[in-house]
Amino acid sequence: MSIVVRRTGQAVRSAESKASRHAVDVVLGHLGEIGPAVAALRRESSRLAEWGEELARVRRRGGSVFAAGSDGSAHEAQRFASELSAHDPGDGGTFKAISFSRNANAEADGAGSISDQVSQQVNDGDIVVLLAAKGITDDLRAAAAAAKSKGARVWALTGRDSRDLAQSVSEAICVNTDPAHAEEAHLVAVLALCECFDDAMKAAGQE
Repeated sequence: MSIVVRRTGQAVRSAESKASRHAVDVVLGHLGEIGPAVAALRRESSRLAEWGEELARVRRRGGSVFAAGSDGSAHEAQRFASELSAHDPGDGGTFKAISFSRNANAEADGAGSISDQVSQQVNDGDIVVLLAAKGITDDLRAAAAAAKSKGARVWALTGRDSRDLAQSVSEAICVNTDPAHAEEAHLVAVLALCECFDDAMKAAGQE
């Protein structure tokens, strides 16, 4: 068998197209893997919408929103607080969206754990969002209890390995899949919450 290549560039493009097809297969494979996680969020779309609208109501009442995560989920908690702050209209209110993270250096003084920070900063009527894709730490359970004792509502985004956190919070959405894909779904969920918050704030401003 012989292969005739008329131009050098043609051979290069052929090699690139093979690599591109492989890359596409990788992408499609990953999208297929996260399909169950996305489906779980679709089933909870109404709850996510309700949460987003409630975030806006809390903001208009002068309340604050806090977030915290265990293990790798701390990054999603930080992203949520950052995005929510970015979506705030900034109309002179005192709204705060804050993420808590464990501070090992301050724990000796009784102020470094997430639960300690919750006890010190959360007030009645606030909302605390806890994220746990991999597992549940004692600190996260204690944070949920501390928030509820202060009169705050506590929501959780969990995964297959952390679904028991639902027992410690007011409401929970479980993405029943492995930790890595649960983390991806949690990021999608918090970004959707921010979009709902933004939409609700704009609607309130037009009333």
